[in-house]
Formats: sequence, structure tokens, C-alpha cells
Amino acid sequence: MNDEKKTKRWEGTNVTNLWKLATSGGYYARVKVNGKEKWRSLKTKVFSVAKLRLADFERKERAKGERSADAAVQVEGGRCGKLLEIILADVRLSTSTKEPSKYRFETAAKALGKTWPDFSTTDVRQITPLRCKQWARHAQTEGTRFTPPQAKPRKTPKGMSPSSFNQTLSVLRNVFSLAIKLGLIYSDPSEDIKRMTPTKKRLTLPSIGEFERIVSRIANSHGHHSKDCADMVRLLAYSGMRLREATSLTWGRIDFDKDVIHVADVGTGTLKTEHSARTIPLFPDLKTHLQGMMEKAKAKSAEAGEEFSVESRVLPIAECQIALTNACAKAGAKRMTHHDLRHLFATRCIESGVDIPTVSRWMGHADGGALAMRTYGHLRQEHSQAQAAKVTWKSG
Repeated sequence: MNDEKKTKRWEGTNVTNLWKLATSGGYYARVKVNGKEKWRSLKTKVFSVAKLRLADFERKERAKGERSADAAVQVEGGRCGKLLEIILADVRLSTSTKEPSKYRFETAAKALGKTWPDFSTTDVRQITPLRCKQWARHAQTEGTRFTPPQAKPRKTPKGMSPSSFNQTLSVLRNVFSLAIKLGLIYSDPSEDIKRMTPTKKRLTLPSIGEFERIVSRIANSHGHHSKDCADMVRLLAYSGMRLREATSLTWGRIDFDKDVIHVADVGTGTLKTEHSARTIPLFPDLKTHLQGMMEKAKAKSAEAGEEFSVESRVLPIAECQIALTNACAKAGAKRMTHHDLRHLFATRCIESGVDIPTVSRWMGHADGGALAMRTYGHLRQEHSQAQAAKVTWKSG
């Protein structure tokens, strides 16, 4: 068949994996399973019949491929590490899963290995509900014992956060789900483990004066990208954009005449969901800030002897976390992250009297404001009370 493919002319059709041999008019199936390409004559010159036979051929070949994969797992003795490798491979190749989600899944898989050291070499058929509960207790009380670079080692262990534990538990259950599908086990030994309830933290954000001091410290820290970091902090706080949305923003997506910013189109890979594609008003401070940034960008291009392009990115850097953390510490403010600047934007909007559904649309939420209400609802009440204090029935 390989020689025939080289010497005879093949014609593609509008049906995936269906080919026609030009010399004879006969239809052939070409299916790739487990990395191997398989060709088969469908023994017909009728297109409609060929489509039906192609479907049967694909179904049979993929079933054989799954049995081969099952056999490979059996050869490995049902080791959890092998099962996890299969799951990770599927996650990495998935076209429907966003890159941040893939990263979180990989991180959780590593956390599973750190909190359950012999998990990879353990036969999944030997894992009991008791062993799963022991792992859960260890993960919740001891954690991964990970210490960030340049940080002081903890004297007492810190358990995993609710979100980290729940993500790791999800990975563990994916392993058991695959084992059940392959017939290695009949039930999930972790089914009695309950997910941790995330603790709702109260947002502690800087006042306007504190924010200005933080930005000033960043801009005057004499680092190579100090000014760029300060510009990024202001852009995130003034617009409410997510980090990836801001770093992918180009000058061509800013309409200074209509006073709007067009957040990237769906399909660029920079959006969290399709609802994230939106327009953001050019608020006065945001417009002034971006106009200043554009003037600096044009001057820099002219200095380098290059022509300024609207396709160039607004931000020349990808993040500013270290600069932001250091500035908060020097200013005596609580540490902030890139995402906290998004919270700061929402807080300022609500405190300025903007209703929560509108703020939610500006931020690209897909739930009509439900998340924003849960996160910032208390601000509306505080604002309401502050405004109520101004209501009086006294004359003069």
C-alpha cells in the first residue's frame, strides 16, 4: 500500500480521512491511530457508501487502538504514574482547554506527587479509601512544603489552600476515573473525601493616596523597566483588564476618537472566555495615561529610527509583580498582585456610584453580575450607608 500511495495520484474529499484513487475512482480510508497511519480500500466507487464504510472502519480501528492502550497500562501493572501520564498527555493536546487551565492541572499533578510520594509507583488496585483519607489529611495539614525562592523556610508546615487541595483532588479522581474506565478498579476510593470550602477573604486594597505612593515608588526605583512597570500598574488599575488581556493589547485596539478600548477578539488565545471580548470605556484618567504612553512609544520608535506601528503592543513587559511587591512593602501597604489591581478598579467604580451589572460588563464577566455581587456587594452597602448620611430634613 505504501508503494501504491507513492506511484498513484490521490484526491482528497470534503470528508476527513476519505480519499479517492484518481486512476480507478475507488474510495480509500486513511486513519491515524496511536501515531500509526492505516489505509484501507472501502471497495466502492459510490461516495455515499464510502462515507458509511469509512465510519465503520474508523470505529473499529479506534477500538483496537484503545484496547492496545489498555494493554499497555496492564503491562505497567496498573501503576498510578502511568495512568497520570495518559491523563496529562490528553490535557496537553486538548484544543478546548485554555493554557492557564493546563498549567493549573500540571501544577496540581506535581502537588499530588509531593504530598503522596509513592503515588506514581503504587498499583491503583491497591489503593484503599483509608489510604486516600490519609493523603487528604496530610495534604491539608502538611502541604507540599514548597518554599518560594529567597523566602525563609517555615518553622511549622502550612497545609494546602482550599483551591489547591480541590484542584489536586480533582487530578486524583481523574486517575481513578480512568482506572475504572479501563476495568482496573470498580469504584473511586476517594469518593468519601470532601472538597475544602474556600475561605472568603475580605479585600484589603489601598486608598487613592496609598496607590499613588505605590506607583511613585515603582517609577522611581531606578530599575531598567521601572517606568514600564509603573505604566502597567496604572493600566491594570484604570482599565480592570486581566493581565493577559493587557499584555496583548495593541495600539490599534484603542480608539481615542470614540473613547473605547477593544479587548482582543475571540480566537487570539488571550481571552478567558468568549464573553471577555468586549469594549471598555476610555475613562478620563485611563485616556490621559494611554495618550502619555503613546507619546513615549512614538518617541522611542523615532529615536530607534523605526516607524511607529499601531500593531505594536502597548506594554513592552509581561509582568511587574516583583516591582509591585517591593513598592507595597516600602509604602507600608499590604502586598498586591496583578489581579488585585483588577479588584481595585471594580472597587473605585462602585465607590464612584457605578452599578454592579455595568462594572461586571466592563470586566468581561459572563454571569450578568452574580460574581461581582458576591465579591463587591459589601462595597455597595457601605457606599449606600455613606450616601444615606447625607440625607437630612433639616433646613439650612
